[in-house]
Amino acid sequence: FMPSSSFVSTTATRKITRVAQRRYPILPCMDTQYTINDSICPPLDETELKDTVQKRCETLETFLTKRPIAGHTQAAFDQIIPHIQPDSKIILDSGCGTARSTLILGEMYPDHTIIGIDRSIIRLSKNKIGKEQALKENRASEEEDDELPFNVVASNVILVRADLTDFWRCCLDAEWKISKHFLLYPNPCPKKKVFKNRWYAHPSFPLILKLGGEILIRSNWEGYLKEFSKSVGYAHDFYSNQKAVNFALPYLEDARSGPVERLDKTIALTNFEMKYDACGERTYELLLQRRNESSNSTS
Repeated sequence: FMPSSSFVSTTATRKITRVAQRRYPILPCMDTQYTINDSICPPLDETELKDTVQKRCETLETFLTKRPIAGHTQAAFDQIIPHIQPDSKIILDSGCGTARSTLILGEMYPDHTIIGIDRSIIRLSKNKIGKEQALKENRASEEEDDELPFNVVASNVILVRADLTDFWRCCLDAEWKISKHFLLYPNPCPKKKVFKNRWYAHPSFPLILKLGGEILIRSNWEGYLKEFSKSVGYAHDFYSNQKAVNFALPYLEDARSGPVERLDKTIALTNFEMKYDACGERTYELLLQRRNESSNSTS
């Protein structure tokens, strides 16, 4: 008996499905196999979260001193400057992956320059426009190398291979005025032992606040966004007590309101979002607008 290709394909698919169901069982407290909620991953102890966030604020300069900006990121940043008009309104799409979101944002905000940043050139090259552009310039590559630090894929869209923390530092050093900052479906690191890899517990968290602009974060884990909101409040408390420039104050009002469920499914900005929408997984967003521009206030 020689099985047909369709039989082999169907059998393989069923096997993969069974493995996936064993690896990611849908528990009674879950909507889909992708669900992360308080039952799956309990919230952090508030004292631990507060101590971590405020330590990040206190030790930011030490962290930056011990970690020089990577040469490849600085080079990529310097190379995109000629492609940005001096008076451009800039939108950052941090951790853009395949850049689906960056390209959509380029269409949504034609009067802005959209910069998608990811550390993987392979992910950046997976979008159709990026592939076509790379082929035109005879620069297609399947390996991670330093030959493709950036790619201008539309009149107002630039994709950059760079380390996020270092790219943010370059933006601050250049005194860029960021209009909007998107952090879409960041790796939530749900295991408690690695929670310090979450953006709000990472040493670079204060840089996100310092960059300014409207911040939009989306995730299928509502708890992640709630803890991000609390972290803004803890940062505000730290800066107030230190009588330092309060980078958290402009976002405090929205942070106190917290995240909301994303109900408008008209446009799926990312591949994750498209996958979640298709299977019925709930998604949430935290919008932090600058409600109070008096960021030097110590109140």
